[in-house]
Amino acid sequence: MSNDIERELAKILARDNELRDAEAREKRKQEATIAAAVIEWESRVEKVLLPAIEPLVAMLKGAGWTCDIERTPQGFKVAAFRGDMVVYGSRERPSLSFELQKGKDLVTLQEATPSGVRLDSKILGVSVEPDVVKNRIVEFVSKLALK
Repeated sequence: MSNDIERELAKILARDNELRDAEAREKRKQEATIAAAVIEWESRVEKVLLPAIEPLVAMLKGAGWTCDIERTPQGFKVAAFRGDMVVYGSRERPSLSFELQKGKDLVTLQEATPSGVRLDSKILGVSVEPDVVKNRIVEFVSKLALK
């Protein structure tokens, strides 16, 4: 091989290594961001969000509704219903789930009502404020209360 060809190949290989190193750094950075989001979300659920919604749960129970909060592996679910209310096409009870998306730092909401099940278009960050969660629960109950 001539020196020109060797130099060209060496440049290509050096650039390839640079790109691979940059990709590896970006992947480590992304993994660290996701790991931090998981920790923040779990802490926020336990210390901030669940205590903040307890008064709503108490109000619903006081009004004769059944209302339970269930921890899930990715977040929590609020089940609220009265009487024999079930989710459309199933035996499940109406609920609203707040769950961290796997591999992301975003929280999705899934709403299950007598009208059907849908993913809410309002995607939240892991540092979602309690008032946002409370307002979303109130919206959910208002859909059920008017049925």
